[in-house]
Amino acid sequence: MYQLAKTVKDVNGLVKEFQKLFSPKHFMDLIYCGVFILVALLLTKIVIQLLKKYSQKKEIDPSLTKFFVRVIWTISIVIIIMKFLSLLNFSGAGLIAAFSAAAAALALALKDNLTDITGGIVILFTKPFVTGDFIEFSDHKGYVEKIDLMHTYLRTYDDTNVVIPNRCLTTTEVTNHTKNPEVRVQIFVPISYEEDADKVKTIILGVIGNIDNIIEDERFTPQVRLERFSESSVDLVVRVWTNFKNYWKVYYALMEGIKKEFEHHSIVIPYNQLDVHLDKN
Repeated sequence: MYQLAKTVKDVNGLVKEFQKLFSPKHFMDLIYCGVFILVALLLTKIVIQLLKKYSQKKEIDPSLTKFFVRVIWTISIVIIIMKFLSLLNFSGAGLIAAFSAAAAALALALKDNLTDITGGIVILFTKPFVTGDFIEFSDHKGYVEKIDLMHTYLRTYDDTNVVIPNRCLTTTEVTNHTKNPEVRVQIFVPISYEEDADKVKTIILGVIGNIDNIIEDERFTPQVRLERFSESSVDLVVRVWTNFKNYWKVYYALMEGIKKEFEHHSIVIPYNQLDVHLDKN
């Protein structure tokens, strides 16, 4: 009961202080506060415009620029709120204590989200990848559309938008193909045990030679190797390198080319079969 009465008293006191702002005695303070808010907002916009121009000139990642813009706006709003509350005779120490208590409560309630935010800050400043990079994470490959404080947005080859929490990207291996633009295309080709492996290798190398966008130099020489012996086939591995932008073009051209050449040379790709024998007795 005492606590309820105290709360009502505090609320009434706050209402009275707010009403005083519109009295003739405090009219000039109210005007001063209004001017302060307008100037603060104007300066904030000027600083943000200068930051954007500087970012464009230095080619800073747009996601990092957006992060700084949010920080500047947040600081500006906090200053304006504290200035306004100071007219209601709130002490600076009390305001700081209130904000600290609110921050502690939010941190406890949103600890998983704070982990994502921390991950976003780490990504923005350490730059393992930036907006526009082509990355591979878990089962996803795509271009980085945007790096937000809590999530990173990918656009895959089939125009699917994938949203990944930042904490996942900072605790798991991420491959950035843009940093090293050459990417390996690898496929496995099964042939029967009766086929001449050297002949098949020659056919596949001929297919590779007719495909555009494959890199052929001392570092990235196309390879066709015998990889393993399976139950019903001998598996060859085909490795070629291309620019990451042409990955799927080369991949599908390789698959289709090998299939056509195998049909032309009557090379059969083995598959699992079930033979059933009926006993007439």
